[in-house]
Amino acid sequence: MDGSGELLALNNASAPEQVEGAQGVADDLAAKKLQRLRKEKRDLVDSLASGDFSTQRARVAYILNLYPAARNSDVTLALKYWEEFQPAFFNPEGIKPEHLFELEHVPLLVRARAKIQNEYELFQADVKVRRRRRGREDEIRDAVLGDAAPRQTLQVFADETGKTEAHVIVGAVWVLNGRAVFDVSQAINSWKAQSTFAKREVHFARFGKGDIGAVAEYLGVISANREFLSFKFIAVRRENLKRSIEDTVQRLHEFMLLKGLEHEVDTGRVGLPRFVTLTLDEEQSLDQIAIEVMKQRMSDGLQNRHGDGLVLESVVAVSSKNSALVQLADVIAGSVNRRLNFSGTRNHKDDIADLVIERLGIGLNRDEVDADLDATVMFRI
Repeated sequence: MDGSGELLALNNASAPEQVEGAQGVADDLAAKKLQRLRKEKRDLVDSLASGDFSTQRARVAYILNLYPAARNSDVTLALKYWEEFQPAFFNPEGIKPEHLFELEHVPLLVRARAKIQNEYELFQADVKVRRRRRGREDEIRDAVLGDAAPRQTLQVFADETGKTEAHVIVGAVWVLNGRAVFDVSQAINSWKAQSTFAKREVHFARFGKGDIGAVAEYLGVISANREFLSFKFIAVRRENLKRSIEDTVQRLHEFMLLKGLEHEVDTGRVGLPRFVTLTLDEEQSLDQIAIEVMKQRMSDGLQNRHGDGLVLESVVAVSSKNSALVQLADVIAGSVNRRLNFSGTRNHKDDIADLVIERLGIGLNRDEVDADLDATVMFRI
């Protein structure tokens, strides 16, 4: 064999190895892309559960979640996005030309919607729409003339405390519709940016002697946005327990949600159907397995009591860092814990707990739910 023949044979022999190597690189890239998409999807779900609307993608997902019609129509998506997030520049009766430059551009909203629906497979359009988007003229006419109705949602933000104390407690902030999650979170974050809490989280355990004035301002913001909020607590004495503290916390969350929903429905504060989300602080003692078990039991309980009228969509554990409402649940639970469990010498923590309990109308001396109670309820078991 001459030199050229040997070279040809060598090249032919290495060809399968080159193909295999190229396939391996492609597989690695595909795996990395899948991993990235999973992380982005998880981050987006956490943002919605946290009430964190700091990114455009989270805001678009919020609209897709709250307004199903926006999943099928990009015009509806844009109109509802402007109405919810840019009310200073959006007027449904007519938009001033100079305001067009301030409103989020439709192509950017469409790009975010496409990524959420196509890559994350969340809040997807109807099958017919996914196959072929409707004619643009029909879509524009229907979206402008029609007022897309929001889904009726209820979001619960919960925190646990007192795991080594006399009472184990779960406290929660209930937000009775989707728009209020944004309004209350925005109000708190706007105040916080100008306060002494601008660079730190609002946590009861971290309150210092000089914080009582800022906490009073904070509670003023909460009180001004109380219309669609309620606060609920459930407590059990540790001496009565015959189960682990982790199982106790899990059951307290379940009882709090089921009893709390019964209270909201019975008092007429929420109507049916309603889609429910429970958001927990990821620093709590529940791991992912416990959360899934808890979600299944609560879903079964709601199905038995209300059929399809109340649907538990998700139970999500998030970082309190990006959730003003998880931080609020911590403050309320911490205040209740201070009242029920602390027996030492009074200090600034007791003064702050008293302030929270008084300003938010929290009653701790009722063994059963009072029929006259509306927005604040404590359950004892």
